[in-house]
Amino acid sequence: MLVRAFFVVLLTLAMPAHAGTAAETVVHMLDYVSVDYPSFVKYGKVVDESEYREQQEFAGQVAELLRTLPNVPQRAELLNEALALKARIDAKAPGEDVSKLAAALRWRVIDAYNIAVAPKSAPDLKRGAALYAQQCAGCHGAEGRGDGPAAKGLDPAPANFHEADRMAQRSVYGLYSTITLGVNGTSMAAFANLSDSDRWALAFYVATLGVDRERAARGEALWKQGRGATAVGNLRAIATLDEKETAARYGEEGASVFAWLKAHPEALQGAKESPIAYARRLLAESAAAYAAGERDEAQRLALGSYLEGFELAEASLDAVDRNLRQEIETRMTTYRDLMRRGAAASEVRSVAQHIDGLLVASADKLGGETLSPTAAAISAFLILVREGLEALLVVAAIIALLKKAGRPEALAWIHAGWIGALVLGFATWFVAASLIEVSGATRELTEGATALVAAAILLYVGFWLHDKSHADVWRSFIEQHLQQALHRGTLWALAGVSFLAVYREAFETVLFYQALWQQAGEGAHGSVVVGLVCAFAVLAIAAWVIVRSGVRLPIGAFFSVCSILMAVLAVVFTGHGIKALQEADLIAASPVELISAPIVGFYPTLQTIVAQMVVLVLIVLMYAWPRAAGTRTRGT
Repeated sequence: MLVRAFFVVLLTLAMPAHAGTAAETVVHMLDYVSVDYPSFVKYGKVVDESEYREQQEFAGQVAELLRTLPNVPQRAELLNEALALKARIDAKAPGEDVSKLAAALRWRVIDAYNIAVAPKSAPDLKRGAALYAQQCAGCHGAEGRGDGPAAKGLDPAPANFHEADRMAQRSVYGLYSTITLGVNGTSMAAFANLSDSDRWALAFYVATLGVDRERAARGEALWKQGRGATAVGNLRAIATLDEKETAARYGEEGASVFAWLKAHPEALQGAKESPIAYARRLLAESAAAYAAGERDEAQRLALGSYLEGFELAEASLDAVDRNLRQEIETRMTTYRDLMRRGAAASEVRSVAQHIDGLLVASADKLGGETLSPTAAAISAFLILVREGLEALLVVAAIIALLKKAGRPEALAWIHAGWIGALVLGFATWFVAASLIEVSGATRELTEGATALVAAAILLYVGFWLHDKSHADVWRSFIEQHLQQALHRGTLWALAGVSFLAVYREAFETVLFYQALWQQAGEGAHGSVVVGLVCAFAVLAIAAWVIVRSGVRLPIGAFFSVCSILMAVLAVVFTGHGIKALQEADLIAASPVELISAPIVGFYPTLQTIVAQMVVLVLIVLMYAWPRAAGTRTRGT
C-alpha cells in the first residue's frame, strides 16, 4: 500500500495539475494592484477613495483565494505574503513598495501553481485584429482609445490603450488575464469562450495599439542587426515583461526591440534560444532584479537560469570540458547562496559577470549554437550511460537476486517496475512539452523525492540481504521463509526500487536528449542516434555481465556483494536527492572547498555531506546489529 500510495504522490509531483481559474484570478488581481495602486495612493494619501477601497478588496480576495488553492509546499508562505500586502495597502504604503510586493507575489503564485504565462507558439495578430473589431471595438473604439459607440455612460469608462503611462506597466500576459477573466464591477466581461490561441492573439493585438511607432521601427532595425535576442528574444519575455520593466533592465535598445517584437512575435519562431543563451539572459535579469531590491524575483530568475538553461547543456559540455561544467555548476550554487544571505549588490553582480564569462566560454567549447557531429555523438553516449548506470546496477542486481533464489516467476514484478517507469517518464515529458508547463524546480523536486525514497528502500533491501549473507542461514531461509517473504512485501519493495531507480532518471534523460537534438542541428542528428545506440549496447552488455556473474557466485558471497552494492547506492542516491532538492531551492546549499564527484553522488555542499554521513552511520549500525545479536545469542 505504501508503494502504491507513493506512486500516486509521485505522479502528482511529476505532472502537477493546473491550479485552475482560482490561481489565475489571484495572479490577475495582483497584476491590477501592481499597476493601479500607485495611481490611487500618493505620499500616504488616498487620491481616489473608491478605487483605493477596490485595491483593499482585491488584496483581501487574494488572501481568501490562496486559502482555497491546492496545498502546495509554498502555500503558507504565499498566504503570509498576501496578508503582508493587505496590511501595507491598509497602511497606505508608498505606491512603489506595494507595486513591488504585488509583482513579486504574482510571480511566486505563477511558479507555485505552474500557470502558463506565454503562448505555445507565436500568435496571429491578423486574427487578433479581427477579434478586436468583433468583440472589443464597440466599447474601446476602433483605435483603442476607449471611445466606442457603446462606451457612453459606462462607469468606469473603457480602458484607453493609448494611455502611455498605464500601458507601459501592463504586460501582454496581464491583458490576456483580463480577456480571460474579465473585471468584476465593470463592463469588461470575460471571454473564456474564446480559444486559448484566440485570447493570446487578441492580447498581443491590444498590446500593440499604443506602441510608439518610431521606437518600434528602431527596434526592427536593431533586431535585423542581430541585437536584442539575448534580452527579449523569446515569447515568455515578450508576454511577461512590460515596457517600463524592459527599459529599466535593458535600456532603450532592449525596449525598442521589445516594442517591435510585440507586433511581430512571428519573428521569434526562428530565433529559439539555446540553453546557454537562455541561461545568460536569465542570469543578467537576476542580477538586475537583485540590484533593484527585488530579492525574490532575483532568486527565481537565478534558479531558472540553471534549471531551464544551463542544466540542459550540462551533458553536452561534459563531453568536451567536464572541469568547466563543474565550475559553472558550483559558481551558480554560490551565486544563489550569496543572494539568499543578502550579500551586497556589487558582490552579486561581480559573481554574475564571472559566471556569464564562463557561460560564454562554454558556448565556444560547444561550437556556438550547434554541436559538431563528434561532440553530438559523445554527448548522446555519455547522457544515457551516466544517467542509466545507477538504475542498471539496481535492476540487474535484483534480477540476479531472484534468479539466484530460483524464483524466475517473480521477475515479472521487476520488469513491470522498470517498464512502468519508462512509460511514465515519457508520459511526463509529453505532458510537460504539450499540455502544461512543468518547471525545472518541479522536475528537480520529483527527482529528489524519488532518489531519497529509493535510498530508503535500498537500505531496507540491503539490510535484508545482509541478514541472509551466510550460506547456511540462506539455505534455511529458502526452505522455511522465502515463499512467504516474497509474497508478504519484499516483492513490492523490489518492484518499487526498480520503478524508482529508473523513473528518477527517465524524465530528465528525455529532456537532455531533447535539448541535445536542438543543439546538434540537422547535420549532427545522425551522430546523436549513433551515440544513443552505442550507449544502449554498453548498458545491455553491462547488465548481462552483472546478471551472469551474480548467478555464478556462491550464495554467501553473492548476498554479501548485493548487500554492499545496495548500501553504496543508498549513499549515492541520498547525495543525488539532496542535490536535486537544493537545485529546486527547497534546501539551502552551503558550498565547501572539495572536489565534486557526481558519479558517486558526492557534491561539495555541507548539506549533502551531512546527509550522506547520516546514511553511512545508519548502514554501520544496521549491519553491526545482526552480529551483535548473534554474539549475545551465542553468549547465552
